[in-house]
Amino acid sequence: MATKVQGEGDYESARRYNSETRKFVKAKGAAASRAPGGPVDAAALRKARSKARDGGQDARDAQLMTKATRAAEKAAPRRKSKRGPSRPGQ
Repeated sequence: MATKVQGEGDYESARRYNSETRKFVKAKGAAASRAPGGPVDAAALRKARSKARDGGQDARDAQLMTKATRAAEKAAPRRKSKRGPSRPGQ
């Protein structure tokens, strides 16, 4: 058995953890990387893509938000400062 190095952990535990993590990722990664199978998944994917936004919609939304913000700023009454007039030099 190797000598343990104290501090952030020991070398033996780190090797064991890394080995088990690699095995887990390899097993789960292979299952996750498979393409979705079956007609149900393909239909759901087509439906999701049909409802996805394109870049034009995002640009229009940004313009609408800018216009709404400017209109709200113009409509809001200006508040007077509670501190009084500013005095330069102080």
